[in-house]
Amino acid sequence: MTDWPLAIFEIWHYTVNTIGISFNVLLIYMCIFKTPQAIRSYSVLILNFAISDFGICITDLFVRPRLIPAGITLASISNGPCKYISRTACYVGYSLMMHFFAHSLWSLLLSFAYRYYILFHPSPSRTTLAIIICIIYIPSFFQWTTFLMAKGDQTKVEARLRNRFPDYDFNNKTITGTLNILESWQEMFTILHMTLPVTPVYCAILILRKKIIRELASVAGTAKMSRATKTMHQQLLRALSLQACLPLFFSISVASYTIGQLGIYNSPALEYLTFSSALLVPAISPLISIYFVRPYRSTIILWYCRFLTTKMCSIVKPPTTVTHLFVGESGPKKLLFWNETEYQSVARKSHSQQLHHY
Repeated sequence: MTDWPLAIFEIWHYTVNTIGISFNVLLIYMCIFKTPQAIRSYSVLILNFAISDFGICITDLFVRPRLIPAGITLASISNGPCKYISRTACYVGYSLMMHFFAHSLWSLLLSFAYRYYILFHPSPSRTTLAIIICIIYIPSFFQWTTFLMAKGDQTKVEARLRNRFPDYDFNNKTITGTLNILESWQEMFTILHMTLPVTPVYCAILILRKKIIRELASVAGTAKMSRATKTMHQQLLRALSLQACLPLFFSISVASYTIGQLGIYNSPALEYLTFSSALLVPAISPLISIYFVRPYRSTIILWYCRFLTTKMCSIVKPPTTVTHLFVGESGPKKLLFWNETEYQSVARKSHSQQLHHY
């Protein structure tokens, strides 16, 4: 019997991860090689985003976890290729994925704070931004390293799941998790760090966005900001406004996890939804950056035009032309054709075709 939730889950993860990996690699290339001087500082933040999102997609593709909250027990089933290596590989990949998710959320807040800051101050150097990124990365790194120590006895975890969900199929499954999250401060820190900041960060993003819009409106038509600079700010603001919607997918993920952890409702579909919804964030974010950052969009358009030009040149070939030449004023008529490099006798062409035929 086909496990439809699992089948849909795997198709979804393969598709979204492929999109996310492709566009994040493209965005990383753009940040390194195609960034103009005007946004070189901001490109550090974009690069930070792209690396985090790329990490999410790679680790999710490697693990493809299904999160199963069961009272005080929290477990996950790994459906990715990590299951062919070991449970430890799945657990390490799972912890890496969650720490990338956490860092991505803090990075989004930093991007809005940066846009607001440079409205009143000179843009900080790339080194300064790199240091700030390292500072906000500390909680996520701490989460990853401590969560590695939260792994419980997998035999007991599986027994608890079988007792709690007798209708679930746990045969030949790679199960990892923590038997009692209340007794594991490492697990509790990870849960709280992944869930509690979502709402405050989202509120802070909305407040910063409103302040940025108000400031841009106040200087519109004045000499305080050049038209080119204002246009660039507005483009980046539109990108950040769309990115401000991304925490909504985190909210769906947190809600589905909370419903299961509190025992309100449990089902395979809800368990698959937890990471399937959050996975939209690293897939959509690079598309927003590539489209709204004009130099990156212009580069893509240029590449596309060059591709079309090359394609047309390979399809449209010089026509085969038969030319009537006369030997002398009343001489015999000779037929020639263009073979893409020189004119050639029709008789010679026919002879060549006959040889080729045989």
